[in-house]
Order: sequence, then structure tokens, then C-alpha cells
Amino acid sequence: MLNAVYPIIGNQSVLPFYLTGIGISEPEYHVARESGLVSHQFCFTSEGRGVLKVGGNSYVQTPGSIFYLSPGIPHEYYPDGGNWTTCWTVFRGECLSLQMKTLGFGGYAVVVGCAEHIKQIFTRLLAAAKDPVSGAERCSELIYEYILAVREHLLSEGNAAESSSPSKAISFMEAHYGEDITLEKLADLSGVSLQHFCRLFKARTGMRPMEYLARKRISAAKLLLWNTSEPIAAIGGRCGYSNPAYFGMVFKKFEGISPSEYRLIKGSAVI
Repeated sequence: MLNAVYPIIGNQSVLPFYLTGIGISEPEYHVARESGLVSHQFCFTSEGRGVLKVGGNSYVQTPGSIFYLSPGIPHEYYPDGGNWTTCWTVFRGECLSLQMKTLGFGGYAVVVGCAEHIKQIFTRLLAAAKDPVSGAERCSELIYEYILAVREHLLSEGNAAESSSPSKAISFMEAHYGEDITLEKLADLSGVSLQHFCRLFKARTGMRPMEYLARKRISAAKLLLWNTSEPIAAIGGRCGYSNPAYFGMVFKKFEGISPSEYRLIKGSAVI
């Protein structure tokens, strides 16, 4: 049985993400697309077992597995030893292929063992798709939430210790940004080599560890400049900068103005 919704595409095509179809295939059948789809697709396994063939590889799909396919990617999938229930979503958006690639999906991606949260987003998306009046905007929001949720699982796959390394460092910097923190300290805390830690951190956050630390310190300094009358040098010290001149230089690098100028305008020119 197929429970599906295919929205009528009108003004929602101007949205960065818009739904072109969503449904539950119970059971899923044998699908072979030599030219791929024209939309992007997520396919979540709810029950049973299936096989996805793409890129010259075969991937077993079990409950909690999900795969992503970008437009134009040849693929095939089919049940494996019984009924296979899938929850599928197809969507489009201008410049979406570039965005998905930037987010780490590439032509296709396969994630095993997703959290129940993924299926919950799908359920909300299916409900929104059934609203012909105001569902389009809600679907656009939920598609983005879906993408980010799958991406989180995609980034955390592999060695558990490696995937937690950036998280440990980020938590430490959030709590101790006012202290003297070295790159070596963060790598030791994360339990991996310095070079490997920097690579993992950049892949997770899009920035180097010490850049993240500097941005955190400046963010904290902005709140203190706004909410207190403490001397600027004291605020710099509280945020990890013992040298007031260096604090001012770093602040201006990220905010475009000095700490004293920021305090005078109370953040009204920059946020």
C-alpha cells in the first residue's frame, strides 16, 4: 500500500527547499532508475530489510537506516528477504545541489542506525504536506530540519572516539574560554593527535579550533560590554585576553569596530 502526498507546486518553488512528494511504501517494491531522479531524495527504513545499489556498491538497509540520493544519480533498491517498509521524501530547491554537497552529502550518502528523531521529523513533514493551504512553508522548514538531522548522524558515523573529539573540545571551550587554552590541551583532552584533532574539528565546525575559541571569547565580551560598566581591559581579562591591546585587535578583527566603539553604540550597528 502506498500512502503518499504529491503537492501542487506553485509559489513554493521560490522557497530554498520545497517538497515534491512524500510517502510511506508498505511494502516497498523493486525500484531501478538508470537516470536517477529529478528531485533530491531521503529514504528511511521503518521496517524490514532492503538493499540499495548505487555508485558501484551495495548497502543493506535495516530499521533506522536512511539513504540520500541527489538528482541524476543512477540507483536501484529492492526488498531483501521479505517485506520492506520505507518512508521516503523527495524535494527540490534552487541551488540545492550545491548546498547539499557543501553540507557533506555529495551524490549520495548512507547512514545506518539513525535516531527515532529522524522518523519523528518525517511524521511531522507528512502531516504538513497534507495541508494544501499553509503546508508549503512548514514543509520547507521541516525539510531543512530533516537535512540537518541526517547530517548530524552522517558526521558522527565511524569511530566513536573520533566523532566525539570535537564535541569534547567545544564543551571545554564553552566552559573555560576565560582560561589559558592551548591547541595541545584541546587535542590531549580529545584523545587524538594534534593534526588529526584539527582535521576533525574543521570538518565538524568549518573553522580551526583557535578561531572557534576566539569567536567564543569575543561573543562573551560583547555581552559584558553591553550589560556591565566594567573597564574594557578587565572584560578582556575575563575573556582570556591578558593584553588589552591584543584584545582590542582581535575584537576589531571579528566585529569591525573596537570594544569601546561597540560599547558606545550598544551593539545597534552590529550584532
